[in-house]
Amino acid sequence: LEPLVTWRLNDKCNRYNEDEEDEEDDFINSQSPSNEVDLLIQIGNGIFSQKGTKFDERYDKLAKDLYKSELKPLDFVGDETGSVRYINSWVHNQTHGRIADIVSHISADTILMIVNTLYFRGLWEEAFQPMATRNRRFFPNGPEGPDSFDIPMMAKSHCMPYYFWQEENVRVLGVPYRQNVTMYIFMPMNSTRQLVQSMQSKITAERVNDIVTKMKMKSVTVMFPKMHISNSISLKNVLQQLGVYTLFERNEADLKRLLASNTTDRFGGDPLDLLEVLQDTKENAILLLQQQIPNCIIEERSNIDRGECLKDHCAYGGKTCVCCIESFRRRRRRDAFTPSKDDPIFVNEMLHKVDLTVNERGTEGGAATATLIDRISSQINFIVNGPFMMLIREETTRLPLFYGNIYNPK
Repeated sequence: LEPLVTWRLNDKCNRYNEDEEDEEDDFINSQSPSNEVDLLIQIGNGIFSQKGTKFDERYDKLAKDLYKSELKPLDFVGDETGSVRYINSWVHNQTHGRIADIVSHISADTILMIVNTLYFRGLWEEAFQPMATRNRRFFPNGPEGPDSFDIPMMAKSHCMPYYFWQEENVRVLGVPYRQNVTMYIFMPMNSTRQLVQSMQSKITAERVNDIVTKMKMKSVTVMFPKMHISNSISLKNVLQQLGVYTLFERNEADLKRLLASNTTDRFGGDPLDLLEVLQDTKENAILLLQQQIPNCIIEERSNIDRGECLKDHCAYGGKTCVCCIESFRRRRRRDAFTPSKDDPIFVNEMLHKVDLTVNERGTEGGAATATLIDRISSQINFIVNGPFMMLIREETTRLPLFYGNIYNPK
């Protein structure tokens, strides 16, 4: 992995008097609280099951040690209110009080609930000027469109990475946090919701990496909305669009091996054996099919991606789609059966909630930063006064921590 992104390695904008830089850093550090954390990323994973569902000890250990998940049985049927309160309290603790709740109702047929939370708080590498924050106009439907309104808009001038994506007529600005994390702002010219959505359809991981590589450090004056973003989505719908169906189907999900009585013979006693079974290999995909449909004949299918493969009720591993040629006939026969009282365990819902605060904070050394601003004649004015896409990325791994379109920062 590259230790720094290209725009940092080729930074010529920040090459000013080093003695003055040291004096400013000393001042900024002296003004910052000693217990202030530069970057805080908290991910919470919880698995909640209907009371009486006992997980295999090895799955319990893997969930806690590998995925940092908590497995907790609750009485969804007999005490829905208590279950909702417990899950929301767990979410509240995981996010240090920033996310108050994630569920309001649990249906009576819920067997398993998975909850994921992401809390992000980062300090800017160079703080916005608190005294410069003031109400400015925001145009959700373009500069000439209706329904504009005033919002608090932060401002600062500094050296930041910039790129003009000419093919899409989009300006891209990077606003660095401390500890190698950057917020990238993608904003079409004369931006509207439709232009942002059109741009987003062309965004891929490869495209983002290409744009970041091409960015150059420029002296920029940026105006950016001060906002608090909170969003909830159902990952069940997202995963189904990606081809993951069986996990959510009562009569198709094969999660019984999570239970203590169903896993002993298959994996033995060592959790490491289970890790081998979970690896994404063609051999494990074949093993999965043979366990679901004994004595079936395995057939490999080429030029099929994972999503299409799983839609056909096959298995995918090691970039290979493998199917049992008896699978469809056997599946029709199985669907004709009347479900027993002992319903199989399946995922009923998968919820995801994100909380992100964007404000001026970073340091209280505004005077020192203001001195730097006076020395810079900005090459770029970047005013975020319309819909935009925001991506917060950890640069060492190139992992997006937060990604989304902002149509209304209120």
